[in-house]
Amino acid sequence: MKITPIILLLSFLAITIHSQNKLKPFDKLIGTWDISQSVRQQDGTWKENPHKYKWKFYTILGGEAIQDDWIVVDSEGKETTSGTNIRIFNSEENQWHMAWIDKTQRRTAVFTAKNIDGTVLMEGTNATGREVKITFYDISQNSFNWKQEWTFDGGQNWVTVVKLKATRAK
Repeated sequence: MKITPIILLLSFLAITIHSQNKLKPFDKLIGTWDISQSVRQQDGTWKENPHKYKWKFYTILGGEAIQDDWIVVDSEGKETTSGTNIRIFNSEENQWHMAWIDKTQRRTAVFTAKNIDGTVLMEGTNATGREVKITFYDISQNSFNWKQEWTFDGGQNWVTVVKLKATRAK
């Protein structure tokens, strides 16, 4: 069989569409994001973290999975990656499996996640062993929100302890 340019193009489009469907809704996050972070204080008020962060999402494994790197930007603009996350979708389970590799803590964290109407709900144990829930929401091409919740009573109640606002880096 002779491969013509049109067959090659159609094959490329089929592979691209197939890979993008596997990556939803994280496909909208591919690229670099500027992050502002707010942390809940013990008195329940919120304080914006003065540090600057970047979050870079990109495909790996031939478009089958996503890696994302959490980057701290110091006052002089120097960027240091403090951890990375590997995300892959299991279509039989209809959920994501993720492993966070924390350079600072020298530990890993494991999460699963489900996409429910464009909101990503993650559950797992963080690098210090704490049970957490993480939610990506209001995901668009130019921004998204993220929150991390902790439980102090064995999972009966959850408290948001960290919030992120992401805007696409220019």
